[in-house]
Amino acid sequence: MAFTDELATGVVPSGSPELLHAFALTPARAAGWTLFAFGVLGALLEPPLLALAHGRRERVLRVGGLALMAGATLAAALAPSYALLLAALALYGPASGVGTNLSEAALVAQAPQRAEQVLARWALLGALGDLVAPAALAASVALGFGWRGALVAVGLLAALQAVEAARAPAGEGVEEEGGASLREAVRVALRTPALLGWSLAAVLCALMDEVIVAFGALFLAQRFGGDASLRALVLSAGVAGALLGALVLERVSAHVRPRTLLGVSGVGCGLAYGAWLWADTLPGSAVTLGAVGLFAAMHHPLLRARAFAVLPERPNVVLAVGALVSALELAVPLAVGAVADGVGVFAAMLVLFLQPLGVVLAALMSKQERKSE
Repeated sequence: MAFTDELATGVVPSGSPELLHAFALTPARAAGWTLFAFGVLGALLEPPLLALAHGRRERVLRVGGLALMAGATLAAALAPSYALLLAALALYGPASGVGTNLSEAALVAQAPQRAEQVLARWALLGALGDLVAPAALAASVALGFGWRGALVAVGLLAALQAVEAARAPAGEGVEEEGGASLREAVRVALRTPALLGWSLAAVLCALMDEVIVAFGALFLAQRFGGDASLRALVLSAGVAGALLGALVLERVSAHVRPRTLLGVSGVGCGLAYGAWLWADTLPGSAVTLGAVGLFAAMHHPLLRARAFAVLPERPNVVLAVGALVSALELAVPLAVGAVADGVGVFAAMLVLFLQPLGVVLAALMSKQERKSE
């Protein structure tokens, strides 16, 4: 699930320059509004669905999410207008959010004491999807199928996964209790500042995910010119770094404190990102973006693991709270897009420094909380 989801959400941002020309869009619409569409319905539907997802309902929602992911991806590939493309991406959002989040939570529930390692492996699969996405787009463009052909391939893969998930036998003796209402999830969030804090910090990880791909593609096109194959080489270097970062996190998370890993990865990400923005050669751009990916890949698993650790016995509530605050992600691509249209793409890229700065702040606040205990 993680691989397919990141593959789908990677193809569209990587193809933002192609969308710009195909539908005669501005940078804000080609990059910002497409990312906004991915999250708009999810912000409304994911929290109540995830809060209710327990027992036998969990399997139904997971399989249904995969099926809708496949259908929405194929619909996006066939969309004849930008408006219909946005509609298809909007349907994809809650389908992906429910299906992938429930799978992630199930893995953590099986080994809560190794949450960082489990989520690092999950991030590794996602990074593989990110790595394949720009290469798949470039291959599809080279073969004459364009961005639509790449989305068709992803949609067929999601459909196969939906079929396999539906055919898998249901677990025996699944308990029904444990579901919650959205109102209860809100009350839990307000009573649990730590859960709310870690969930809010995780929102920042959107900056170095699809946002850096979408606006980074525009940035690279302006800085170096070239076609989709050229962008794919640099963007793939960033994902290769993320793969290495996930592997490193899996190895060291059992031996190094989470707040130390947060602080080191935050500082390293900020320094590497600054070097990437000012790199004036393609090899230099690829190397520095690889370093950005290495450090940034550690952020979400670490922050997510801290959130699950607050309420280990109620992962569905943790997911619901996370989905509630992730609605803030809707404003992220729009804000970056507004800066891109108003000041320029390079100025918009400077906004992404907020992620490493926020991660370092979270590490420092975590240290202060530990001292006060």
